[in-house]
Amino acid sequence: MKFLRVLFLLIFISAPFLVARAETVTEINNQIQTKQQRIEELKKQIEQYQKAIAQKQGDAATLKQQMAVLDDKVAQAELDIKSNELKLNTTTLQIQSVTLDIAAKERDITDKKSKIAEALRQLNREDQRSLLEIAVLNTSLGEFFEQINYLETLQRNLQDNINNLQTLKTELEHRQQDLANLRSQLVKTKEDLSTSKSVLTVQQQTKQDLLKQTKLSESKFQSLLYQAVQEQEQANRDIKNLEDEVRKKLKSTGSGSLDQFGNTVLIWPVTAKKGLSTYFYDPTYIFRKYFEHPGIDIPTAQSTPIKAAASGYVARAKDAGLGYSYIMLVHNGGFSTVYGHVSRIDVQEGTFVNKGQIIGASGGLPGTRGAGSLTTGPHLHFEVRSNGIPVNPLDYLP
Repeated sequence: MKFLRVLFLLIFISAPFLVARAETVTEINNQIQTKQQRIEELKKQIEQYQKAIAQKQGDAATLKQQMAVLDDKVAQAELDIKSNELKLNTTTLQIQSVTLDIAAKERDITDKKSKIAEALRQLNREDQRSLLEIAVLNTSLGEFFEQINYLETLQRNLQDNINNLQTLKTELEHRQQDLANLRSQLVKTKEDLSTSKSVLTVQQQTKQDLLKQTKLSESKFQSLLYQAVQEQEQANRDIKNLEDEVRKKLKSTGSGSLDQFGNTVLIWPVTAKKGLSTYFYDPTYIFRKYFEHPGIDIPTAQSTPIKAAASGYVARAKDAGLGYSYIMLVHNGGFSTVYGHVSRIDVQEGTFVNKGQIIGASGGLPGTRGAGSLTTGPHLHFEVRSNGIPVNPLDYLP
């Protein structure tokens, strides 16, 4: 019965450690639960700001109203940062918990292997004795059957340990996959946190720019708003008419074919290192009451080189001075792309460009070339159109 005594000793020695570990994991899990509850509270607050923003944007635009919207956007961005910071901390704690669980399972596996080895050694010693030897060595029939039952118990314990070992290995593999998923989630949350911080900076800068441009004058704001609406409407008319004209021209004159470029596959015109500041048909777009946002805004430093998202034909390269400047490319397969708030234009209308070719530089900084009225800070406005109709660029970008 030496094996049973050894087993009891192993359990007794490991018990304090198991209790200590259980307390550590419980403490971590309690922290995780508290943070998750806080995240849910912040989520509700963010939703309240989103509703308030949507409601205010349904009203007529005034300087006071727009300042209130920007204040709400700043507050929402600050809550987004807090939420992402909590998510980051929560994921880190989850990684700690899973790592402890993995370590415990690895120790359990090692322990099970030791027990299996000991059981095998014990069985091997017993197997070397024949039933005749066992019968001779035992003085009574009861002791003989007791020895037989002991051997059967050893075999059952061996099989149980083997089954437990297999279960532990499967659980370990699952937890290792959980750990890998959590590490990927941690990377994503860090990116989200960086994006939310960037959005906060943009919203704060937008508010400062609006104050700078209007000098708190309602009449100045209305003048800039009218100019912005006119610029957008004119650009939309030009883009729509130009696409049909260019495709007909290329087809009739034989001056060049878009077919030479094959299927249109887009790349990012600038790198979106800090996410997007405004999305396609964004419900929180500050001027949505007057016109939809038919593209995406990619925050990027002033004068960042812009690459052609695909090979195509330069249909428009409009330099509007301090107004809204943009470049429009027509591509094969009914696609076209628009690059807005450009501070520099490097291509000429009526020429072909290749994917990745530098076509200009980004702008958007208030008061600079190509920025236009009521711009929202340095960024590239990027549109994708299919047969003249704006579509979500994110559905076509890698």
